Amino acid sequence: MNRHERRAAASGARRGRDGGKPIASPAAELHQRVVEAERRLGSEILSKGLSPKRVYDLVDSAVALADSYMAQSPTSPEALACGRGCNHCCHRPVGTTAPSVLRIAAALREQRTEAEFAQALARVVALDKKTHGVPWTLAERPPFPCAFLVDGDCSIYGVRPLVCRAWNSADEDSCRRALAEESVEMRFDLYQRTTFAAAEQGIKVALGPHGLDATDLELTAAIRVAMENPDACERWLAGQPVFAGCEAKRPPASANRRSLPVAVEAAGPPRGRR
Repeated sequence: MNRHERRAAASGARRGRDGGKPIASPAAELHQRVVEAERRLGSEILSKGLSPKRVYDLVDSAVALADSYMAQSPTSPEALACGRGCNHCCHRPVGTTAPSVLRIAAALREQRTEAEFAQALARVVALDKKTHGVPWTLAERPPFPCAFLVDGDCSIYGVRPLVCRAWNSADEDSCRRALAEESVEMRFDLYQRTTFAAAEQGIKVALGPHGLDATDLELTAAIRVAMENPDACERWLAGQPVFAGCEAKRPPASANRRSLPVAVEAAGPPRGRR
């Protein structure tokens, strides 16, 4: 059996039926649990009133929820190549939600001096001039370091987007090659990818009933808007198209991906949270 036949067989097994119903994979079940948990948390937060603080609380709740799941991850840290100083992924475009962008901008205003904020904004503007509206393909958008990558480290690590928290790899060399090749087979921790992606999806689901825009935004373009406009959150909450033109330009998903086999079936809801 060749690689494609094995892949087809595995896919078929995941689509197996039990009593006429598809059998959900452990990763799909984990995704559903986290999305629903964050939807409930987000709905509770936003139902108290739409304000910038509620938007920031929404993002913080998603991070805390995902962290609580990660505390019981079945994957050994030694299985992954990620670590401080490894920043290949910080040269890739990032798509995230408006609440995440607004949370980062608020944290920068709270934690940086006026001069430090101006320096960060200058880096964002310089990168945005190179990348604004450019499709996310290597042919049209070569790798650029994130505007928040300073001296090799993430300068907004504590409030980095959920997609950045989700990214991981079992092999540093594959990450390095992915910056120069369109299609690279990568092995990653499916539990981590699923958990943080689902937390962000839960944010999007919670926004809907309140009429708030859940469009994926390109981080650099959107954070420039949020940093240049102190009232961006209030305007976004009022339904104004403050992030128009900042939409993510994602390419089609690559078929050449490998998931690191982890025991996601061993993961249940976090203790004390239902």
